[in-house]
Amino acid sequence: MQPYREFSELFPQVMVLMGPKIYGESDVTAQQFRVLRIIGQGPVTVGEISHHINSKLSAAARLLRRLETKGWIIKKQDENDRRVFWLELTDEGCQLIKVMGNHRDEVIKEMFDRLIPEEQEVIVRGIKLLLKSLADDTVPG
Repeated sequence: MQPYREFSELFPQVMVLMGPKIYGESDVTAQQFRVLRIIGQGPVTVGEISHHINSKLSAAARLLRRLETKGWIIKKQDENDRRVFWLELTDEGCQLIKVMGNHRDEVIKEMFDRLIPEEQEVIVRGIKLLLKSLADDTVPG
């Protein structure tokens, strides 16, 4: 089997197996967690979130409404442009990403602890190469 086909078969299996271990007992999805982490890096707009998650503006707005309803984020209107809303984490949202981040790290550490150091390094090196390849793909030319 070609390596790209093998990867194509294996990667979804990894995600299916890891997802429930990380998010299974929580009230947050992987995408919601990703968005909360982006917002946690500093105030962002709905449009910026839409771009980060590669989603239509309307879909991003729906996801953000759910996060706001759950009390994890707040929207603040821009003082200079009333059409623009800035997204910020609430205290509860900050606590959630801290707890979920720690839990995610524990799950991944347990997974890595089952591997020898050389295998761990191969995985990290492979992921870095994939990220570089994807980043190179986005550069025009």
